[in-house]
Amino acid sequence: MEKQHIWDELIMDNIRVLPDRDKKEVLNFIEYLKIREDQSFIDYVNRRSDKAVEDRQRATKFSSLGELQNEYGS
Repeated sequence: MEKQHIWDELIMDNIRVLPDRDKKEVLNFIEYLKIREDQSFIDYVNRRSDKAVEDRQRATKFSSLGELQNEYGS
């Protein structure tokens, strides 16, 4: 348990000195780590990847990252 405490403190100490913009990036990355193994997210990424390949073959528009995030969140 002591080893875990050391990791927690090390992470927190390093985050504290970051500018706010970088702290937001850290939070976004933490969220990514939490959902990356979520099966529904994996299924969504697979469906969107298949659609992107089809769109590319048809030379149609690619979705922006913001559009994908909005779609997944709805």
